[in-house]
Amino acid sequence: MKNVDVRQAEALLASGGVELIDVREPSEWATGHLPGARHVPLDTLRANPGAALTRDNVLFVCARGGRSQSAAQVAEAHGLKEVYSLEGGTIGWAALGLPLDIPATTTSPAAPAKRDDSPPTDVEAHMPELDSVIGANLRELRTRRALSLDAAARLTGLSRSLLGQIELGTTTPSLGVVWRIAGAFEVPFAALLSAPGATPTAIVRREGARRLVSADGRFSSRALFPFGDAGRVEFYELWLAGHAREDAEAHAPGTRENLVVTKGRLALEVGGVRHELAEGDAIVFGADVAHAYINPANAECVMHLVMTYTANQNR
Repeated sequence: MKNVDVRQAEALLASGGVELIDVREPSEWATGHLPGARHVPLDTLRANPGAALTRDNVLFVCARGGRSQSAAQVAEAHGLKEVYSLEGGTIGWAALGLPLDIPATTTSPAAPAKRDDSPPTDVEAHMPELDSVIGANLRELRTRRALSLDAAARLTGLSRSLLGQIELGTTTPSLGVVWRIAGAFEVPFAALLSAPGATPTAIVRREGARRLVSADGRFSSRALFPFGDAGRVEFYELWLAGHAREDAEAHAPGTRENLVVTKGRLALEVGGVRHELAEGDAIVFGADVAHAYINPANAECVMHLVMTYTANQNR
């Protein structure tokens, strides 16, 4: 995979030898996209890369560059050799004054959309960009302990440059990277997802969700709670590609996971013991030992997970 800036992407597209794929959500696509782009949301790409990827030499684009990197990893795992990710995404493209195509609306002229300025009847969970949230929390954890970036790199085993990019919000870290940071700082996973502004009632819309993705793009996690509400109990939706495996290190002592398979099949290894689960099966286990999620089938596996921490765990 090659990361390219806006000017390099412009030259690639001008050469005519690269296909452009936008992996943002439909609501983002509707606000404007790079001319000539084909729309394949990231979740659709992950679910069936064979159908979405019809040729080699592909340039992926998203809003800022995080999801396009994940898409490029999926493409590489699928066997593509020439894969590019646009750094800065559509935001960087537009910032340089380059054109965006805006899809025509489907609103009928005879029945214009009604403007409604009344307050909403529910309270939306307005979440900031996930990369910005993680970056701010990492910076707070590091400064609270008076650690330099070099010291944080030694603590986590990650590079100084990667940690700096995460703090600046210019890179969306993979799922494994977030787990490693949480483990090194001895905080729950959701402590890196938390943002101020929790509300008594909140709706977490599917279309606005941001997922954390494994390095190979074959495992992802979506928080089903507002970032500001991270507490001792967390709720996630997990996705695992066909024949994929995701290894998880031991969580803090006393951590428990309650998992139900909502689609497909799952083999769960806990402390070296393998448990086979079919659709609708659930399991509760101590997650303070090494464990692994394994999809034994060709079809994707979808799970819902409730994670519970002990009351005295450091947050």
